[in-house]
Amino acid sequence: MKQFVVIGLGTFGFNVAVALAKQGREVLAIDMDKEIVEDVKDLVTDAVVADVTDRETLAELVGGDFDTAILGLGEHSMEATVLAIVHLKDLGLKTIIVKAINELRAKVYSSVGATEIIYPEKESAYRLARKLTVPSLIDEIPLAPEYSIVELATPNAFSGNTLRKLRLREKYGVTVIAIKDVLKDSMVLLPEPDQVIGVDTVLIVIGRHTDIDKLKSFE
Repeated sequence: MKQFVVIGLGTFGFNVAVALAKQGREVLAIDMDKEIVEDVKDLVTDAVVADVTDRETLAELVGGDFDTAILGLGEHSMEATVLAIVHLKDLGLKTIIVKAINELRAKVYSSVGATEIIYPEKESAYRLARKLTVPSLIDEIPLAPEYSIVELATPNAFSGNTLRKLRLREKYGVTVIAIKDVLKDSMVLLPEPDQVIGVDTVLIVIGRHTDIDKLKSFE
């Protein structure tokens, strides 16, 4: 089973660790704050108070048993983050995911061994802006700079119509990959062209952001 070590239990790290544990993954959570470690210890596989800038300490805790590390040490811990990345890379971890607050830090982290950089604040701000400008947007999964998969509340004008009649791909450049019935908690994957869109449904579509935005006219 894939094992994860989450280093830094601020809001980001704490929630990542708990979410992974809820999905049945083995999670080791590490932080310098005893109170935070105490709070999370019953929610993950193991939680310890440790200084991750010390290679020997990390070697004892992680060794060769872990596949992935997630670092969220905070904006005031750049030096500690760099040292932790170097140690983890030296210990053989293949995937080292690091939270960064800006592009400059991201470049530094990547240069010393981080395999993936994430920007939680930036991504949250983007998602909020998208929801504010596309009121029908429920959720979004970015696929590439221009493409994403989104959940959209079905416009009233679509209800009772078939996908063939709506011609969403032809008119708007988006493809419906699933239709979710909110009341019945059921889903039709890869619906046929003659699938009728009912009331109280959610459309899961894939397409360019600009094309998805065209559906705003049906709010």
